[in-house]
Amino acid sequence: MRDHALMGVTTAARTAVQLGTLLILARTLGPSDFGFISIVITWSTIIALVTDYGFGMRALRDIGAERERAGEIMSASLAAKSVLVLPACIVLLPVILFVLDLHLIERFAAVLFLLGTLASSYGDLGLTVFRSIGQFHRETRIVVATALVHFVLIGAAILLRNDVLAIGVAFLLSRLIYATFALRALSRILELGGILRNSWKVLGERFKSSTSFAVDSGATNIFAQLDVILVNHLAGREAAGIYFAGSRLIQGAVPFSVLLASVHIPRFAYQLHNKTAGLARYGLRILGEYTGMGLIFALAFFFIGPLFTDYFLGAEYAELNTLWLAFACFTAARFIAAGLGVQLMAMGTGFLRTFGIIASGVITVLCYWIFIPSHGIQAAPWVSTLGMVVLTGIYGYAVLAIYRKRRQPA
Repeated sequence: MRDHALMGVTTAARTAVQLGTLLILARTLGPSDFGFISIVITWSTIIALVTDYGFGMRALRDIGAERERAGEIMSASLAAKSVLVLPACIVLLPVILFVLDLHLIERFAAVLFLLGTLASSYGDLGLTVFRSIGQFHRETRIVVATALVHFVLIGAAILLRNDVLAIGVAFLLSRLIYATFALRALSRILELGGILRNSWKVLGERFKSSTSFAVDSGATNIFAQLDVILVNHLAGREAAGIYFAGSRLIQGAVPFSVLLASVHIPRFAYQLHNKTAGLARYGLRILGEYTGMGLIFALAFFFIGPLFTDYFLGAEYAELNTLWLAFACFTAARFIAAGLGVQLMAMGTGFLRTFGIIASGVITVLCYWIFIPSHGIQAAPWVSTLGMVVLTGIYGYAVLAIYRKRRQPA
């Protein structure tokens, strides 16, 4: 329970940073400028997810099973991530500054948000080890302290300038502080001097071992980001701003899913590695916790969402009130799928999990193209719910098949 409580505090602080920033910007900038910010943050998040390449989840599983290798695993993970980040920056920064059809201020703001998001992803990866070895209090202190700094900086930018460039500067500075504190704390318990000395063979092994996790976490989250991109493309920047305000409010539930995964994946992997009895019973417990949390969040969004629209965002976002029922259904389906997906991830399975992500993602994207032009943004969350139901079915089939196979005598 103490681990759950500490992770709850950490998750709440991390969610406040991500969600609170967006909601404050939605309120202060209005749908059009917020639509621009939403697209920039969405693309930046996708790039960060690609450079993460599943290293965090792989490290969480590996360190949970073999804690004595924590330093070696984290050193290789950080080095491998850097191999992806450096060329990404070399390619993308000139494209943003000189190629994309943006105003000058928007170009610089986009660069700041991209660099800030990448810096934050380093901090997230660095803190993985504390969850893996059960030192949740260290992560909690860092995340809470840097969250307070983040809001001070963002608040100052809004009060002094309230434009996308000033907010971008504050965002980058905040995320650099977070990454610095996270990596400094990591260096105190592990020898990280070998980051630059990792051989290409070691890096290749880290990429190979993380590929299934990259497909699982990367594809899932990338498909989750595509809704805003497609809404922007098919319905316009203002519609994207309205939709993003609601969709990112429900994204506030996602870190709590990660919370449960961070607690359960190392323990599940440990039981699996040591062939402990009662693995299926533990899997049912995981699914039960995810289902319960999903229902709680679904009801909260359904009842609180309209109040949030009317009393916080204001009349410019009134169309958002037509989306809350669909957002609630999507949230419930998403948590059930996650409860099954976490078990598959801890088992290290590949094909069925990958197939489920790709199949549900393709169905979702195709339905966006079909229904958004004719039904507007009202169609988007229902389409997302359909995709999540498909994913739940595939995950459920895979989990049952694996447990049945384990029960069969050798």
